[in-house]
Amino acid sequence: MNHIEQTVLSRRQFVKLGIAGAGLAAIGPLANQALAADNKKFVVLVNLDGGNDSLNTVIPLNIGAYHDRRPSLRIESPLELTGGAAGTTDYGLHPNLTGLQSLHAEGSLAMIQKVGYPDANRSHFTSKDIFHTGDTSALNANNKAGWVARYAKLYNDHSLGCISIGYNAKALQGPDVNLLQLSRLSSFSYNTDGRYPGESERRLQLAKALLDRKTAAGNTDIVKRAIQSGHQNIETIQQIVTTYTPTVEYPGSRFGQSMEDIARLVHGGGLDTDIYYTGLGGFDTHSGQGATGGRHPNLMADLNSSLTAFADDMKAIGKWQDCVVVVFSEFGRRNFENGSGGTDHGEGQTMLVTGGGIQGGMFGGTLVPSDIRDENSMPMEVDFRQVFSEVISNHLAHDASPVFPDTNRFTSSALGFV
Repeated sequence: MNHIEQTVLSRRQFVKLGIAGAGLAAIGPLANQALAADNKKFVVLVNLDGGNDSLNTVIPLNIGAYHDRRPSLRIESPLELTGGAAGTTDYGLHPNLTGLQSLHAEGSLAMIQKVGYPDANRSHFTSKDIFHTGDTSALNANNKAGWVARYAKLYNDHSLGCISIGYNAKALQGPDVNLLQLSRLSSFSYNTDGRYPGESERRLQLAKALLDRKTAAGNTDIVKRAIQSGHQNIETIQQIVTTYTPTVEYPGSRFGQSMEDIARLVHGGGLDTDIYYTGLGGFDTHSGQGATGGRHPNLMADLNSSLTAFADDMKAIGKWQDCVVVVFSEFGRRNFENGSGGTDHGEGQTMLVTGGGIQGGMFGGTLVPSDIRDENSMPMEVDFRQVFSEVISNHLAHDASPVFPDTNRFTSSALGFV
């Protein structure tokens, strides 16, 4: 053993060596995780950040008030949803959602209308906090555990039990959990000194040698094990990244790359992850929203191409039956367009759920003329926590009641989409 290896290192020197590199500091204590079984069930949560315009996503075809209240934003020629066992002539899809139209024809796209929560709040910050925590009293999500964090603590308590990629999700944050959140898988690597890249491997081996010793001054056994586990997780994920071969081409958008990163982990065995979280931003369309061209249509195109690529990828590797994708926003938008060619903050929304085991079709409340003619926003008849609860109970096979303990919620009969 050389002189450097004999030196007892402080915590600060550990960090300088890159032992607590990108992602390691956030991991916390965990046991080594084996790759998931081939039939591992998992969920992908897609947050449409800013408040998606549900009425221009799933369009009512036989309600004249929709056209009357949106003279420049109405969709004149929606995609038909007449195909498949759940075919309907009452609704259509935005023209840029061609891939979702195909999923509907396959019977694997559920559209759940009039989703929200009691006493809806039209503030982005408050509504996001409520969706992240599952708690209608949540005014600051930093002071409350996210509902995904609660789920992980109950049912999959390790740092990779639930993962967020490309979206900073408060839903994964809690006082006693350390779930992995990162912008890209490629960023999950050792934080060595960039000024001396040739020394990276030697520094890494030195760090491992020091960790293998029985003691390290200033670091408890718990910290030591956490750092060792972090190294092992980084190596596992890096191996997944380098050996991944996509079966489809993903879009180059940030959201498309996030979906591809999730697919990489699923391809590599899933790391025993139950919930993946990601998001697509830009939905606060107060002005210049557009009908078939512009801001919202471009977002619909990104959503469509990225989700379609992911679905095709999962089908190709035999994981589509094990997968449920839930698409949601913090609220919907107003029924009428404003004077700036956009829509303002609303209340109820339409959530989209897809996957190989999904029962396709329309769920939740049926839109009637008075909902659009006489109301400013889509009314709420389905609590968003019911949607997530049915996914947890019926797909992940866990009791959802402790995940959503807030009693201030709207109750209704089971939706039955999964």
